[in-house]
Amino acid sequence: MGIANIISMIARPVHGSYLCFEIGGILNTCDVYLGDTVKAVPYDRLTDLVKASGTTIGDPSRLAGDTNGVLSIVQPFSVASLRNEDRKASLDSAVNSRQNIYFSKHANADSVISTIRGSYDKGSPASNPNLLDRLSDLANQQLVELDEAYRTDDRTGVVKSTTSSAESATKGRGGSNRASKFHQESVGVRVGRGTRLPHVLPLPWEGHPDHIWNGYKSTRFTAPSTTDTAVTTGVNYEESNNYSNTSGMQSTTHVDYEYRTPYIEAHARALRAQISLTNQQFEAYMFSQNIPYLEKIFANELESVDNDVYQLQIALLRSFLISPIEGVVTGVYKGPGEAVNAGEPVIRVEDNSLVHLLANLVHVGPIPIGATATLTTMLAGAGNPTTSLDGTVVSVRGQDSGTRWEVIIRVDNVDAGGLHVLPLGYVFDPEYTDISIA
Repeated sequence: MGIANIISMIARPVHGSYLCFEIGGILNTCDVYLGDTVKAVPYDRLTDLVKASGTTIGDPSRLAGDTNGVLSIVQPFSVASLRNEDRKASLDSAVNSRQNIYFSKHANADSVISTIRGSYDKGSPASNPNLLDRLSDLANQQLVELDEAYRTDDRTGVVKSTTSSAESATKGRGGSNRASKFHQESVGVRVGRGTRLPHVLPLPWEGHPDHIWNGYKSTRFTAPSTTDTAVTTGVNYEESNNYSNTSGMQSTTHVDYEYRTPYIEAHARALRAQISLTNQQFEAYMFSQNIPYLEKIFANELESVDNDVYQLQIALLRSFLISPIEGVVTGVYKGPGEAVNAGEPVIRVEDNSLVHLLANLVHVGPIPIGATATLTTMLAGAGNPTTSLDGTVVSVRGQDSGTRWEVIIRVDNVDAGGLHVLPLGYVFDPEYTDISIA
């Protein structure tokens, strides 16, 4: 190893990225310009920040990562964005639904879990499994009693006709009583004022054989003035009685085109009921398997809802473009309003802190990977200060019988003052550059 002659050599940033969206759409904003420096933000860091945002302080029902929450995380690092109103609406709807689910079930999880255990734990006398067992017993008892009744009445065969009968009876009674007796007296054309009429009171009414009557209490009329007067007074009695009694009986026989088998139908109903009860008992049994783990099941359900929301949060993140490396914007290929395809470059970012020197060298003998390369050069030609750089050979490909080599040398391109030594894409002048391999 020793001095190598340079045929050509150019500096390329080790870290460079053509930024593109995972999805297609219309570019909404481009937030950087050529020459701007951008921060490095690994994508998984953003997703971790979104997932770790959790719920709002003091309100476990509400996720902090709604549209505004996600934007507050991603916008400080965004270099471009697509139109994304539909994704915002979907995310906010999911966050609202998650809050409703929390209120309906998880806000009072302890009480809900206690109620479920009381309803489905076999240890509770009033639980559904025990009630289903009792219902099954009643269904069996009903079938036994119906079977016995059908057999006792010898009605286990086909019924071709049915008979119905009705009997009615009506009774009525009524009566009324009325008594009357009259006495009339006519007087002359004139009577003196204060005359009492009639002159003779009527006798008391003798009454009815079946009743006791005191008769009519007679009164007299005192004439108010001299006038013509006629007086009628008396009592009356009248009695009537009504009696009625009606009864009847009706019988109807029905013959249909379809015959019935009540005995068999009763057994069929019982079997269907047992099948339904068996299904319900199995469902209750399967549900009861969750009883010991309800707390964990509730936690898993809420976490699943949160993961569904998280997928929509990630979908919103995909509409923003961030840079995975810190560097300088060296290319902008799209402007707001232009269509962008998934994977199509929008912005190029390059980090010139660490560079690869891509060199064609003439060197006698092999150049091992890992060898140290020291170069001295006058940047921009003669008359400029000499610059020295040390690097490591990271790639070697031989040419022309072992004297020509394609070499890649990795070089730290930051000086003691934190400035870049070599410009982006710097092409070395072989006349003013020397390199040694050790």
